[in-house]
Amino acid sequence: MESLARRIRELADALSWFVRARELRLLHVRTSPDLRATALRLAASHELHPENRSPFVVLEDACTAASDGWPERLERLRAQHEARRARMAQEGEPLPELPERPAIAEPLAAFGAQLAQLLKARADWHEGLVVVLAPTRVERPGALCEALRALLDARGLGAVRWILIDPDPAALEPAADELGERAARIAFLVDEAEAQRDLARMLDAAEAAPPDVVGPARVGAAWPRGVSPPLRPRHPPADPGSVDALLEREGISLPLAGAQGGALARLVLRGAQAMRRGQPVEAVQQQARARDLCAQAGMAREATIMELVLGGYLVAAGDAGRAARTYDAARERAERAGLPDLGAQAQLALGALHVRAGEHADAAAAYARGAALARQSGSAILTIEALRLAGQAQLDLGNADEAARIWGAALEAADAADPAEVRASSAAEVARALAALLGKRGLKDAAARLEERSRALE
Repeated sequence: MESLARRIRELADALSWFVRARELRLLHVRTSPDLRATALRLAASHELHPENRSPFVVLEDACTAASDGWPERLERLRAQHEARRARMAQEGEPLPELPERPAIAEPLAAFGAQLAQLLKARADWHEGLVVVLAPTRVERPGALCEALRALLDARGLGAVRWILIDPDPAALEPAADELGERAARIAFLVDEAEAQRDLARMLDAAEAAPPDVVGPARVGAAWPRGVSPPLRPRHPPADPGSVDALLEREGISLPLAGAQGGALARLVLRGAQAMRRGQPVEAVQQQARARDLCAQAGMAREATIMELVLGGYLVAAGDAGRAARTYDAARERAERAGLPDLGAQAQLALGALHVRAGEHADAAAAYARGAALARQSGSAILTIEALRLAGQAQLDLGNADEAARIWGAALEAADAADPAEVRASSAAEVARALAALLGKRGLKDAAARLEERSRALE
């Protein structure tokens, strides 16, 4: 959509200018959570800009109340340098090895010393260093901005330049303000009303397109109105109706390959658009039709997913009772079809409804059932999340011992899981919650170990 494409072009232009304008020390990118990953990928890709001579390092570590994240960022600097050395060695390009990590106790000072090491351990054609700082979470923006000011002012780090991908549009802005004209700023934000107009135009164009239209015109891209492509010799027609007829003749069941796929896409998009416009009743109607279409086509997984989305729309419409029944129906459909992962998601949604209503006992039961289904599915992320929520529900009921037991089970699940899955889960949050619980009971050593473990999990 043009509303997003234009913002991407603007950000690419700003990054390209930052690469060339070496007098700039910092580029502050204000963005939103849904666009953060896009901004980060685009920023990191400018290491390959034809006019760039600086190595890029990407740091996504969070700044939390427990830790500002500087020790983790230091280790990430070293790991990325070693990875760059290995890649350059494959091309016959030498890159010096780093000396021992700085023996400095204060984390920020150690990080600064590590940056100084990187500036010296460079190839002949390298100039300076670009740090892409994109913390996933900033709980202490003041502390992080103060640390950035110190690094920007530090003697010996003048060749380090910064791209800040701000997770909160204003969290890191004070650091840019300090630099005045040596900082550039860009807002990578899409206007919601403009995006909705783009989507509406695409849906209207897709629905108005002739049945035998091909390619991007099916999703509303530009196409001469009323014009159909000529038939290609020895190739079957590509319109949805012909595709359905061909699949039926061949005995192949692909319900979404033909007309139903296009109809489903339009229903889902219309529902999402209605929600964004603040019309939940219309969204519910469109999403219910999408659910029914999938169910009639015998697509159990797709029907369950549509039902889960429908439940969310019903919550937004203020119909909590029907939403609860919808989540129950989704869980039953998932269990019948052997889809425990979707059943677990339905239980998590149902538990959230009970929490919202203050029904903590019902919430604890829903989360416990969700945890059992999550274990059955083999998903560590779902299992840990369900157990975290089940433990919190028990704590809300005053059952601290049961909460501690459940959170302990969540950490056991994390121990048995793939580390990448654990990092993407709420395991670190579980460890912090359990540490707080043990700390209140006077078990200071155990609480300290859990705090340390939370940082490792994160």
